[in-house]
Amino acid sequence: MTGFANVEEDFADEAVWGMGLLPRGRHVMPWRIEDAMREAGANYVQAGCWRSFAVRDGNLITGQQNFSGAETAQLVIRALGE
Repeated sequence: MTGFANVEEDFADEAVWGMGLLPRGRHVMPWRIEDAMREAGANYVQAGCWRSFAVRDGNLITGQQNFSGAETAQLVIRALGE
């Protein structure tokens, strides 16, 4: 499964802390999907910070974040054609 990777969440935190929008230590997203998925035993994969990335595992198709929409859609189209 994918979703915003911890590296992307860390980047967002550093940006808002640097601009003084949140106090250091307070997170933009306190709950992290990567950590939760790994704790649940999922094989979480990601492509790094802000890169398009989508994966298919059987009938599950998921993209890393909003930049992955086109790549995710292509996998859905291919899956529907099978």
